[in-house]
Amino acid sequence: MARMFLRWKVGRGSRVGICLLIFIIAVVTIMEFNWFGDRFMIPNSKISNQKRHTAFFKHPWATASYSLMKNSRKTASYFIHQTSPGLTGGFSQADVDHFAKMIDLRYTVIANGPEDSVHRDFVYEAEVTLTNNGNTEFPGLGWQIFFNQLLTLEPEHYPYNDGLEKKQYGVILYHWNGHLYSIAPTLDFGSIPPSQSKSIRIFTTCCNLAVTDTFPNWYIVFPGFKPRTIASTSGDPFKFAYRIHSPKTWRKYNYEKVNPPLPEDRFYSFSVDDLGRAPIPVLPTPLVISTYKPLSTINVRQEPWVVVTDTLLWGEGNMLSEIWNLRHLKDIPSEYFIRFIEEDIKVQFKGQAVIIEESYYLSVNPASKTIIIKASGKAGGFNAMQTLLSLADKDGNIPETIILDGPRFRYRGFMLDIARNFQDKNTIKRYLDLMAMYKLNKFHLHLTDDEGWRLEIPGLVELTKIGAQRCHDLTEKKCIIPALGSGPYHKNVGSGYLTQDDYRDILHHAKARHIEVIPEIDLPGHAHAAIKAMEARFMKYYKTNMTEATKYLLSDLKDQSVYKSVQGYKDGVVNPCLQSTYTFIRKVMETIYNLHHDIQTLKIFHFGGDEVPKNTWTQSPICNGLNLTGVMDKRKAIKEIFITQVSDMAAEFNLDVGAWEDGVMDDNERSVSKDLFPRNVYAYAWNNLWQLRQTKRAYVLANNGYKVVLTPATNTYFDHPYEPDPNEPGLIWARRYLQSKQIYGIIPANLYISSDTTADGSPSDMCDDVQACPKLNKKDNLEGIEAVLFGELLRSQNITDYMILPRLLALAERAWHEASWENEKNNEARMKAMNADWTDFANSVGYREFARLDHLGYNYRIPPPGAIIINSTLKTSLGYPGLVIEMSRDGGQTWSTVWSGVTKVELNEDIRLRTKAPSVKRYSRVVSVSNRIGVKSD
Repeated sequence: MARMFLRWKVGRGSRVGICLLIFIIAVVTIMEFNWFGDRFMIPNSKISNQKRHTAFFKHPWATASYSLMKNSRKTASYFIHQTSPGLTGGFSQADVDHFAKMIDLRYTVIANGPEDSVHRDFVYEAEVTLTNNGNTEFPGLGWQIFFNQLLTLEPEHYPYNDGLEKKQYGVILYHWNGHLYSIAPTLDFGSIPPSQSKSIRIFTTCCNLAVTDTFPNWYIVFPGFKPRTIASTSGDPFKFAYRIHSPKTWRKYNYEKVNPPLPEDRFYSFSVDDLGRAPIPVLPTPLVISTYKPLSTINVRQEPWVVVTDTLLWGEGNMLSEIWNLRHLKDIPSEYFIRFIEEDIKVQFKGQAVIIEESYYLSVNPASKTIIIKASGKAGGFNAMQTLLSLADKDGNIPETIILDGPRFRYRGFMLDIARNFQDKNTIKRYLDLMAMYKLNKFHLHLTDDEGWRLEIPGLVELTKIGAQRCHDLTEKKCIIPALGSGPYHKNVGSGYLTQDDYRDILHHAKARHIEVIPEIDLPGHAHAAIKAMEARFMKYYKTNMTEATKYLLSDLKDQSVYKSVQGYKDGVVNPCLQSTYTFIRKVMETIYNLHHDIQTLKIFHFGGDEVPKNTWTQSPICNGLNLTGVMDKRKAIKEIFITQVSDMAAEFNLDVGAWEDGVMDDNERSVSKDLFPRNVYAYAWNNLWQLRQTKRAYVLANNGYKVVLTPATNTYFDHPYEPDPNEPGLIWARRYLQSKQIYGIIPANLYISSDTTADGSPSDMCDDVQACPKLNKKDNLEGIEAVLFGELLRSQNITDYMILPRLLALAERAWHEASWENEKNNEARMKAMNADWTDFANSVGYREFARLDHLGYNYRIPPPGAIIINSTLKTSLGYPGLVIEMSRDGGQTWSTVWSGVTKVELNEDIRLRTKAPSVKRYSRVVSVSNRIGVKSD
């Protein structure tokens, strides 16, 4: 029977061909045996044949093949095709290229929480449709389609180590690791004739609420040939990701009340009066503005202005002279000079007059034709310069001004993740410039994660040769597996790293702008890239030098622990019980320390510490061999070993350490004793999900002696969308959306008041449980606040700009300036005062800051307009007055400026609207209003 089947599949093949095919299958099988032995690094092992057999079938390709062979004749055919499609199907690379171009792949979200799912509130249903747009038949066997998915596929059946067969569709689903999944056909799938389609329905954890929840660059693999990206999915998910227009596809749960905002909703929600000007002279708002006369000005371009500086502030004066192309002198002329003076400047800080190195005094005096800057230190001089640059309009006019200013927080930060998707040094320097404009002074650089290692470490070349590259190599010997839509190839944002010279260049750029760079090497979790790189290094040396092979190894090769991280990785945690782990960390720490040494002193080593999945290390022979007799919580003990080792090592370099909050907390949310650390510990408090009563963590840590940097995900994580609209890019996990006003309204000293809604958009009142809201008793331990941008979606500079701006301006405002309403206990009075301040802020952004950002080429988000038709008259509103609304009556062919309350709309007329940037041709999404059926959104 098997022979007849083989002859049927081979077609014209002879018995010699069949024998050759069987021989090739045997060779491939032997190669798989050898691969597994190498892959799991068992040199000179004496494992039995049975153990080798068992080990072999843990490899996904082999597992799939073996399990299918056991079950039926159709799966035997699957094994043959997967092993050697080039022989069984007669394919060539040209055929593979053709298939990738002719198959149109469409991904359609059917429903979140579908009725036919067992766990309706925790999955969504989607349909993958393959349409053959070519003129030849698409084969029914011999291929796999690989794709990335953040959330677990078919969670009700997970784990499916042998694959999950979906018989009704004739396919098998595989989870390889991390974000990587694949679909493979069985004999029941069948070929797809030209102009025909086949669909596959799948369930995934939680929800798909935005187009960007679907990742691009799905690719097809025929073993033996180069993989190819399916053209219809290339680059942009908007090309192939769709959804049924229904609340079930834009709501997270069946009971959720969130809807995509209509123009009418925006019209009322914006509710910002247009003041016609920028009422705040400078952002962030200065501490004291004693004089501001916008009609009394001087012009630094029309007269022979010069810069004069004291010795301490020479660098700041020199930078200003270069920006404005002015002469830089030591001698003081009689007029037309900008003078930098070193002088102690006292400002009111937490109720006391104190000297802060970043404080300054600025006087612009048209009568005397002078500009005077006094500063306590270089950073103060630089901040004054930024204020002066902000006061100047595009023609060089500066209003008469006297400002006394200083920051509320020592730490005003921005975290950029370049690990998940790489950002090069020029992009980073561009964001350092942006930080400097708005007086942010801490750049937290997330350098490593499961999806990539992004810093060159001499002597550990594998970190960048393998750990910094993503491509289709399931063995991960040449690169790590694709993630986040990076596809099968190296040359995209999934790959790349900073050289030593790149990193030094970044440090020089930051130092000149008085920005401290805080590098993060995320350990022990989020370490898949580093682990695979060091396994590759082990392989390079183990046959010749076992000491060198194991020197930097990060994993116990005999560890049988079974776990899966939040991001889906099954092998992404380093082993704290290995001495080689600390040899590795010391090597990295020393390298980074030396990079900083002669440029900018390294002060904080951030070791991450977050999201270590449960069950790690439980089956590690090395960990189980530790002397932990009498220890009830061995996992906690191992974690404390890691923390102690890293912090002691950092202390040898005179470094404080930083960690995400869960890095210094146990599984029961108790903070690790501060006594374990020889120096300061900066805890980055992020996980404040209100419905889980976790906001208290920040204050508990501060009260326990930690230096706390506020990074509450509900208010400072810029990876969330701006609106609950499927067309808005962003991830939905801490909250449904994050607008600038919600950042502006945060009260750092009372985060509980900032909790307006839960993650599903419902109103929140967390302090109905008093124990959930302990007071902040040690306010001095509140170091500051930081904006956070993780990089899952950052596949271009434009999208990175879009996610950052204008939200970063609101964060900078709260980091620098304490508003009077923050201390108001009456909710109604506080909201009234906050809304009044927001009106001033929004007008200042719209009338001045957007034009500055346009000039510098930043791609900030332009919000769509609000609009409503009342009595056939079009009324509009803007989130930021100063932007321009344009209207089209002919379906978008022509556009003209529209003014609220002036334009008449005919009955049954459809009008399209968009918002335009003030000084460049950039626009918001287009929305539609109609005088026939009310208001709708495109």
